[in-house]
Amino acid sequence: MKNLHLLLFTIVLAFSIPANSLNAQTSDKEMRELLKSLQNENEIDVTLSMSKVIIHGYSESDFVYRENLLSEEDWATLWETEYKPELNQKFMNALNLQIFDYGHSVRFGNFGKAKYQIRLIVSSISEKGDIILNGYIIDREQQFVLCKLFISGTGGTFGSKVNLMGDGFKRAGKELARQMNILFKRGRI
Repeated sequence: MKNLHLLLFTIVLAFSIPANSLNAQTSDKEMRELLKSLQNENEIDVTLSMSKVIIHGYSESDFVYRENLLSEEDWATLWETEYKPELNQKFMNALNLQIFDYGHSVRFGNFGKAKYQIRLIVSSISEKGDIILNGYIIDREQQFVLCKLFISGTGGTFGSKVNLMGDGFKRAGKELARQMNILFKRGRI
C-alpha cells in the first residue's frame, strides 16, 4: 500500500512540474506584454523619495544640518521649500521631455489616480551631484511590483551643491526615460 501511495505521488509530481514550467513561461510572456502596454496609459504616477538617501556621506537630516551651520540663510527651510522641489521638478521635466522625444505620449508626474506608479527611492547623492535611485513599477490595483529599475545620473562640474545635484537629477530623468522606452518596446530592460 505504501508503495502504491509513493507511486501515485511520484506520478502526480511528474505531471505537475512541466505544467508549472509552462505556466511560468506564459506568465513571463504576459508580464512582458503588460509592461509593453504601459505606453498606452495616459498618465503614470511617479513618487520620488529621499527618506533613505545618503548625501555626501550623511543622512538627509545630517546633511541639511551641516549645510545650515555653514550658511547665513535658513538652509533647512530652503532645502524643504525650494531646493528639494526644484530637484524633483528637474527630474520630472527631463523625464517627460525625453519620453516625448522618443515618440511616446504617456505623461509622468503626480497623478494620484493613475493605475500604475513608479516609486523611486534616492539612495545616494555624491559631492559631485551623481545620484543613484532604485525604482519599482507598481500596479496599484493589484499592489504588485511589475518591474525593478536601477537609475543613475551623473552630476555636474561647476556650480553650487544644489546645481550639481540638479544636473544629476536631470540626467537621471533622461536615463529613466531611456529605460522606459526600452521597456515599451521589449517588455523588459
